[in-house]
Amino acid sequence: MGFKEYMIKKIISRFFVFFIVVSLVFILPRLLPGGAFAYLIENPNIPPETREELIKSFGLDQPLHIQYIRFLHNFFLKGDLGISFRYLKPVTEVIMEALPWSILLVTSSTIISFTMGILLGAYSAAKRGRVADSIITNSVMVFRSMPSFWLGLILLLVFGYYLGWFPLYGAYTYGAEYSSFVEYLLDVLYHLTLPLITLVLIQMAGYTLFTRNTMLDVITEDFIVTARAKGLSERKVVYGHALRPVLPPVITVFAINLGFSVGGALIAETVFSYPGVGRLMYEAVYTSDYPLLLGIFVYISAFTLTAITVAEILYGWIDPRIRRG
Repeated sequence: MGFKEYMIKKIISRFFVFFIVVSLVFILPRLLPGGAFAYLIENPNIPPETREELIKSFGLDQPLHIQYIRFLHNFFLKGDLGISFRYLKPVTEVIMEALPWSILLVTSSTIISFTMGILLGAYSAAKRGRVADSIITNSVMVFRSMPSFWLGLILLLVFGYYLGWFPLYGAYTYGAEYSSFVEYLLDVLYHLTLPLITLVLIQMAGYTLFTRNTMLDVITEDFIVTARAKGLSERKVVYGHALRPVLPPVITVFAINLGFSVGGALIAETVFSYPGVGRLMYEAVYTSDYPLLLGIFVYISAFTLTAITVAEILYGWIDPRIRRG
């Protein structure tokens, strides 16, 4: 199979997966006892005329299949996911206000943890059985076993509350007036530091262990023995030869984690009151804002599937053998 055919096949298959996800996101809440919108339309504090208006505006007076067709039409042709109960604004608009903050936090933490994890994992594998390997492995296992909310609270308590080195909440200083964009950017990075460190320490542990364990099988291969026999430095053998065949599966894990990290940042964003999609999801669950919650699921699914598809396409481009499967 050529690369072009392989790419088209992956894109089409992911679109069908996304269509199924969107359909489930629409149907499942309506199968809940009482329906997802029962608390709103059956609220005795809402006047009858308002209740009827709500039923009509959300299309709840129509059969389920009509609602489903209307939902698909509005979403795929108009990008309309409905109105948020809490914000009384289009769901897409509410999500787009929070999405840039999540992208900033998630992408920066994932890239940093990915880079550091690969380097530490490769170094740990090269020093297998030595003190350095033991220190790295035990350290990342400690962070791997920590709940992210607990680590975030400790960092917030120590460096935010007691030492006062970092802010306790938010993505920037509310009400501040900035003299330049650089000043605003520095303030954003200042607020980003603690949630970023929390996610990096948690995510880096997984990349380190995965890289180390995968690389332990590679460094015993014949081409590594040959490279060492040629007199190459250990650094060049490890990072120039042994690391290369390890990268494709690690990149796949990176893409998967990048997609799921948007939802996984929920705890960190909640602990630090960071105004991202994770925090928005928590508020949507707490206030039973189902249109907003379902809209977030749709965006996270789209982001995750896109990341996985891009990784698989890159994987197939790097290693032509993958396209034969």
